[in-house]
Parts: sequence; C-alpha cells; structure tokens
Amino acid sequence: MKGPKKSNISSIGKTRRIVLTMCALMLLFGGGNLMQQVYAQKQVKKKKQKEEQTYTRPKPTRPIRPEIPTANRNQQDKVFLEYADELYTDEYLNKGHQVLRGNVKFRKGGMFMYCDSAYFYPETNSLDAFGNVKMEQGDTLFVYSDLLYYNGQRQLARLRTNNRQKVRLINRNVTLTTDSLNYDMMTELGYFMEGGKIEDKQNTLTSDYGQYSPRTKDAEFNDNVLLVNENYTMRTDHLLYNTDTHIARIVSPTTIESENDTILTRSGWYNTSTEEAQLNSRSTIIHADSLNNVTTLEGDSIIYDKISGISRAYMFRDRSKTAMPMVITDTANKTILIGGFGLYNDKTKESFATEYPLLMEHSRPDTIFLRADTIRTYTYHYGKKPVEPVLVDSLGAPLDSLATIKALAEADSINKETEYHIAKAYNRARFYRNDLQGVADSITFVSRDSMMYLNRKPILWSGQRQVSGNIIYVHFNDSTVDWAELPDYGMMAEAVEEEFYNQMSGKKMKAYFHDQSLRHLFVDGNVQTIFLPMENDSTYNKLVNAESSYMTIDMHDKKMEKLKMWPEVTGSVTPLFLVKKSQYYLQNFQWYDIIRPKREWYGDRLRWADDLGDVPDELEQYFSAPENSAGRRRKK
Repeated sequence: MKGPKKSNISSIGKTRRIVLTMCALMLLFGGGNLMQQVYAQKQVKKKKQKEEQTYTRPKPTRPIRPEIPTANRNQQDKVFLEYADELYTDEYLNKGHQVLRGNVKFRKGGMFMYCDSAYFYPETNSLDAFGNVKMEQGDTLFVYSDLLYYNGQRQLARLRTNNRQKVRLINRNVTLTTDSLNYDMMTELGYFMEGGKIEDKQNTLTSDYGQYSPRTKDAEFNDNVLLVNENYTMRTDHLLYNTDTHIARIVSPTTIESENDTILTRSGWYNTSTEEAQLNSRSTIIHADSLNNVTTLEGDSIIYDKISGISRAYMFRDRSKTAMPMVITDTANKTILIGGFGLYNDKTKESFATEYPLLMEHSRPDTIFLRADTIRTYTYHYGKKPVEPVLVDSLGAPLDSLATIKALAEADSINKETEYHIAKAYNRARFYRNDLQGVADSITFVSRDSMMYLNRKPILWSGQRQVSGNIIYVHFNDSTVDWAELPDYGMMAEAVEEEFYNQMSGKKMKAYFHDQSLRHLFVDGNVQTIFLPMENDSTYNKLVNAESSYMTIDMHDKKMEKLKMWPEVTGSVTPLFLVKKSQYYLQNFQWYDIIRPKREWYGDRLRWADDLGDVPDELEQYFSAPENSAGRRRKK
C-alpha cells in the first residue's frame, strides 16, 4: 500500500520538473515576445474598460414628425413649432429640448421665425436657431441673421452674426444693420450696443449704441452719432429720430454742416426732409458765401428754413432763463446787429431786428452805434433795388423822404458798383460816435460811399455844436466826419456861455470838418444869424444879429477866422448889457441837449440794458410833437 503511493508522488514531481524546465527554455529562447504580447493584451483591456466608463451620446433611435396641435396659436406669450423636416429627442440627455432640422418654422403671435436648424425648449418657450435665420411679422418687418437666441421668459431675441453677413432689420423703407441686435418682442424694440446703422429714404444714421421701434418708428442713437443726408451732415452724441416723419430731435450739443451753412445747437428739432428747424437753446447759424464771407445768427431760440433762406431768432421771454439778445454778425460789411427779435435772409443778405435793436458798424476806427425801433440791413444790387417794406414814421408818414431817395438815385447813377450794403433805422432812431451823435425819425447808412441820411426832425451834435433841419446828409471818411449837408433848411447852434448860443439858419447849409472840428460853413438862402464875436482878450461884449442871402464862415483852432455875408447885409450890433431876452434866439431855436445820446461807450451785448435801449420821455415827446411847433420852447 505504501509503495504505490510513493511512486505516484514521484511521478507528479517529475512532471512539474519537466514543465518548469520547458518554461525556463521558453523564457531563455522566446520569452521576450511573449511578455510583450501579454502586456499589449493588458493595455487593450484597460482602454476598453475606460471607453466603457465614458458615455457617448447614441444617435437618435428614430425621427419624429412634428404634428400641429389644436391649441390657439395666436397666444402672444407662447412659441409654437409650425414645421420642421426632422425633429429628434434624446432619451439619454432629456433636458427639455428638441433638435430640429430642415425648413424650421416657429410662430409667436404674429411673428414667424425661420432657420435651418434649432434647439427648441417648449416648456420655457425658448429656442436657439442656426443658419439663415429670419424673423417675419406681416409684410412690414423682417429680421435676418446667422444666429438667434430667444428667451421666452423675457421675450427677448438675441440675433448675432458669424461674420458672414450683418444682422439686418427691415421695416418697410427702413433698414437697420449691425453685428449684434437684441429685439424685445414685448415692447417691439430692437437695440444694438456694438455699432449700428439705420437707413431710410432720407438719411443714413450711425452710432455706437442705438435702438429702433418698428411700431412707433422712433430711433434713439448714442455716442458718435452721425446723420448723413445728401445735402448735409449732423454730428452729436445723443439724437432722437423718427423714420416716418424724418424729424431729428436734438437733445445734446449738435453740429449740422452743409455746403454753406453750419448750425451749432443743443436742443430743438430738425426736419431732415424740408430742412426746417426749431432750435430751443442758445444756438448759432453760420452762413458762408463763395468768397468765404461769413454771417452768423445767434439767438436763445431760432426758427430756421433752409429752402427760403430765412432764419428768425428770439430772445427768451421766460424770466427763469438767462436771456440774451439775438445777434447777427456780418463779417463782410463789418456790422453787428442785436435785438430782442431778429431775422436774416441768406438769399437776399437782408437782416431785420426789433425790440430795442442796436447796430454796430465797425468798418472804421471809430464804431458807429445805431438805435431805433426797427433796424434793417440789406445788400443793394445796382439796377435791382429790392422791394422796400411799407414803413412809416411816428406820425404815419413815409420814412424815406423824396430828397433822400433822390440823393441815393443820383449817387447810384454816378457810382455804378455791383452791390453795396445799406442799413436803415426806423422810428425814433439815434446814433452815437465819439465825435458825432444824432437823432432822427429814420436814419439810412450806405457803406459804399460812407453816407448817412437823417430824415424827419434830424439833429446832429459835435462837441458844443448842434445842427438841425428837415433832412441831413453826413459823410464819413476813414476816421471822422468829413462833411454834413442840409439840403432843405438848416439851423446850426453853438453853446458859448450861460444862455448865449451862436446861431445861424438858412435855406440850404453845408459844413466841412477837419480833425473833428468845423473848418468851413456855407449857407445858401435866407441867412439869419445871431452870434457873439470873441474879443482879443477872449471875452464877449456884444451880440451881432444879421441877415443876408449867402454866408460863409472859415474856422481855425475852433475860432472864427473869417465871416462873409453877401450881397446885402442887414442887422444890428448890440452891447451885451443892452441885449434883451427876445434878442437871444432865432425863431424856432431850441437847444436839445436833453435828448442827445450821451453815453461814451456801449455795445457789450452781454449788457443789454443801456442808455439807448429805452426811449426817454423827452425823445418820445420830441418826435410826437407836430413839425410846426417843435421849436417853440427852448430847453437847456
């Protein structure tokens, strides 16, 4: 029994030794390849295990054809899928959305949305659309883009481009183009924040930020706003615009530039079709002609009409606002016209001002300041005199006398220049220069020959000398008065001392000046004179009263050098101590110093109130008094 068991164990041991020996031989002669094979098998197994652990979304098991539900599809707050070639759902990753492909069509109320493919989230009424995206509402609104992300809870559509094409919103004749557009379906408002452009039949508008409402046609632009019209451009940082009325509402500093005009303003509106505007803040209009001559119009508010060429400027009437007068500055003719109301016609180069108007003519070293109830300036073209407005004086008579019209015609026939500038001041007119002041019911100043015409009850003052008559012509040279003429009666008076005045009158009178002093005087017809000759010791001891047909006076250093009267002289010489009060004055003499413009300097337009702004009572009485009684009373 024991023998066989031992033999069996020995046999097994022998077998093991053979196997071990064979393994050793295999390792010795071919074990390297076997080890590599085993290692490779292990790596494949690991990779397979790893792939099995990573989820890969399986392909949809089957397409689902969309079916049209029977629900009310006009609900404004719900999105309906109208059509798609293919619709897929994902049973592994079901996050509440559907995958749509081919001719996809959605509907939200009256808005339809089209695309090539989309993700649709029915529970939130949201969708993401890709490729050839189009939104369509009736036949009035179309939106095109590459991508659309619609949030049903906010009812906001975000339209984007993938650089193949711009996002476009087309509303009849209006096209909005941008790279990125948000469209709020609740308020029907589209807005862009990365630059956009709106085009209609009239204009092209661009800005950094903007919005547009197809329902109201209102657009709002912000930052680097540019409106381009075929006739002009408008630049600002904030602009409101309506594509139906083509009216731009100005709400920030704005510049409007055309070929010849530039408008600077901060608020108001501009009709881009008719080129009419109403500017409601302190604004400036700059007109330039072909010769680069510039005329500017400033006002607290301005009504502008490009087609007619007429602009009207006003001063604020509201006491709560800081009011400033309107200002018309003519650089070509070197004039500044200010007033409470003003008008400028760019086609005729005519200016018009009322409400205490003031004209400053500064073509010479000494500026002329002119006041009246109304002031008008215009350019006179030889042979084409403009139609004059029907204006009358304080008594209702025509302001321009026949003598003045005749004088202008005579000058025109001699001096046939192409054009020249004329300024006219109507009703209670008065002017001021350092060397000469005057009043008249109307004053006309012609820049061509430096002539001033004073009509109806005119008076001139120079130093202590006063000249009055029915009509007065004054000629200015470069620096001072050259001569003055009174073609229809004249009276000259000069204050001597106390109540004594040198006086002379005649049918016609002409005075020549030099260095602001009277140099020569010629009186023609019905000469009457009262004067106190100065003695060698510079005293006065007699009064001379004389009459003749003609008289000349030569002056030197403000003293009478020579007096000549002819052909016959009548009169008397009376010692002062024997002179009676009745001998002091010529008939109708009056010293009008109380109505003389006395201000030495003015014209600062920031100071509207000045001595010549309000009409003094004495000046009002002077012009309203009848002609034949104007000189009955003498005043100091």
